Amino acid sequence: MSVIVFIILSFAMSVPVMVTLRGCALQNPIRLTRGLGNSFLVSIIHVLLMVAGLYIGNLLRFGFPEYDNLVYLGFMVVVALRMFFPAFRKKAKPLPAYDISRWSTVLLLGVATGTNTLFVGLGLGFLVPFQANVWRVAVPLFVVMFLLCYLGIMLGRTKKDLRARRWQLIAVLFLLIFAIKGAFFTN
Repeated sequence: MSVIVFIILSFAMSVPVMVTLRGCALQNPIRLTRGLGNSFLVSIIHVLLMVAGLYIGNLLRFGFPEYDNLVYLGFMVVVALRMFFPAFRKKAKPLPAYDISRWSTVLLLGVATGTNTLFVGLGLGFLVPFQANVWRVAVPLFVVMFLLCYLGIMLGRTKKDLRARRWQLIAVLFLLIFAIKGAFFTN
């Protein structure tokens, strides 16, 4: 798989985290330097979860491409559904907001939002070898996650409106395109 595909995957995994951090920064504004630290911590956690999932998926792979591709597709569809349903929550219901001024909360928020990333890593582990793709997955995910997390914090601090539903649906679309391309159109 090419690096462009991993960048698109990174964007799809980063959008829900951006929406969550925007809601947190909207309720609990923090300084921008603190936002840099929070974005860095959340990005590192997501990269570690993705790499761990990739490694575990490589250990669990069957070795038969037709079965491995189906397991990969199953993981991707589960994550896409997990991202799709929160996009259609009622507008009157406020987004959950956490106090991101404490490092322990940011650490736990990174792990909680990283479950989707872990599942995607598990799915990728069934599709691509670990050694050849660990940096191709980790670097784009870190960069895109860091930038979008920081953007979410900046938008929350300044109380800018974000069309969260639209962003989340675009992320789900990217994830489904990535899933179908990976499961049916790989060599």
